[in-house]
Amino acid sequence: MPSTSTTVTETPPTSIVDFGPVAGEALLVAGVAHDDVLNMRSGPGVGNPVVLELAPTARDVIAAGTTVDVGSSFWILVEYSDEEGWVNFSFVAYEGGSEDATATVLDQLGGVPSADSMEELGTLVAGTFASAEPQSDIVMVVGPSASEPNVVVFDVIGLGDDSVRGFRLTVIGEESDGGFVLVAVDAQALCGRGVHDGLCV
Repeated sequence: MPSTSTTVTETPPTSIVDFGPVAGEALLVAGVAHDDVLNMRSGPGVGNPVVLELAPTARDVIAAGTTVDVGSSFWILVEYSDEEGWVNFSFVAYEGGSEDATATVLDQLGGVPSADSMEELGTLVAGTFASAEPQSDIVMVVGPSASEPNVVVFDVIGLGDDSVRGFRLTVIGEESDGGFVLVAVDAQALCGRGVHDGLCV
């Protein structure tokens, strides 16, 4: 008698929780590397099929108002590009206000920083926003391109504050002596609970 085998994919238990974005609120993808995507899935949890891939800079991800706990993470139901699905709540944020952070970075670094590449320069700048405890994740979400070789965008995620999830830093450099020197830094707040007048709440 031939043997048969059955593969069973276990779906983690889920429970609806009473927090998270309310229906209609707009979010952006945060903390996803430039060469990666955020998977929108047919159900909460990584065991479910992918229905859409969201770019690291995707905006206007609209919450449907349901958040579930799958044990190791929280997932929210969203709509994007006429598709509905679930994303890990850790990789989205509310879009807070922006400010020119150049002077603050120069003060932190003790002068105008330089580096061999824009990626190295961006990492150096991002380090001035990161925390050691908890240790922040520093992710390049937009690398230098042919059209903008002197611009990179970094997300700094995880500051130990559930109001301010992190910052999105647009770092502008200038070529100098075979490397790059810092020209300007724009810092946009990535909020975890909501935004009022551009400020995280």
